[in-house]
This record gives sequence, C-alpha cells and structure tokens, in this order.
Amino acid sequence: MAKTNLIQIVDENDNPLRAATMPETHAKGLIHRVVRIMVEDSQGRILLQKRAPNMSWPNCWDNSAAGHVDAGEDYLTAARRELFEEIGIKTDKLDEIGKYYTQGKYQSQIHKRFNNLYKVVLTAIPQQMALQKEEVASVKWFSLKDIKKLIKDKPDKVTDGLRDVIERFYT
Repeated sequence: MAKTNLIQIVDENDNPLRAATMPETHAKGLIHRVVRIMVEDSQGRILLQKRAPNMSWPNCWDNSAAGHVDAGEDYLTAARRELFEEIGIKTDKLDEIGKYYTQGKYQSQIHKRFNNLYKVVLTAIPQQMALQKEEVASVKWFSLKDIKKLIKDKPDKVTDGLRDVIERFYT
C-alpha cells in the first residue's frame, strides 16, 4: 500500500483525534496506532518477514506482518489488510493477543504508538506467498528458540517491533 495514506492519530488514551501523514506523524511524535500479526503453524513455528532494503529497519527480521492503522480504520480491519497486503494471507481467524504502548526513536523519526498484536495459527501453509516486494524481501519459518537466539546474538538484524512482541508475549 502506498504510504501517502492518512493514518489514525489518537490521544494518550487511544481515542481517535484526527488523521495525519506518516512523515508528519513521525516528525512531530504524534501518537498513532500500529498492528502486528504473528503467523504460526501447527508445529509452533513462527513466520517472520525480512524487510525490504528500502524500508526502515532495512533487511531486518520483523513480525509476520505489521503496519499503521489508517484513518477511520479499526485495529482488526488494519490487521487483516496488512496481513493480506504484505504476505498474501487472507483470514478471518485473527486472535487478539494484547495491546501495549511504546515510544522511541528510529533515525530522525519519533515513534509514539499503541500496538495491537494479533495471532493466527495456520493449519494449511500456503506453498507460495504473495509478498509485497516494496516492503517484504522474504519470509521464513523460525522456532521460538531460534528467534530468541537471533534477538540475543544479532540485535541489529531485528526490528524493535519484533523484539517487543517476543519479550512481552513469548516468554
């Protein structure tokens, strides 16, 4: 999806205020909404995406899918949209795992965001996933043990979003 979309800006209690562009949001440190989706298989493996070289956190491993909530969109709708756009998985079986607030900086961007995490367990794994090449370089299945090892041994090869999700929900 083109990143010229307007995203939902919220107050400190996650109440919608207005819409803004991503550049304005990150430059001014406006609080906004993000969805994160973890795809698992019946063996407990987790699908991670490797971000494209032109993205923030280039060539780093990230959640299965993630993205900003567009203006006027709810979290679940955004999660379904991002999962389909980024890796071509369409499902109505997303389970909400948890919601949390984070803030930090990445390069010159100020990130203040409410994160809502969803999970889906796939019983049938797509043979070929339709990757959004502008954003996703590749996908790969990992065991939780291997993800934790990757975070510990190569912290520069994972996004802050993946690190947050693993530390908060996969202990």
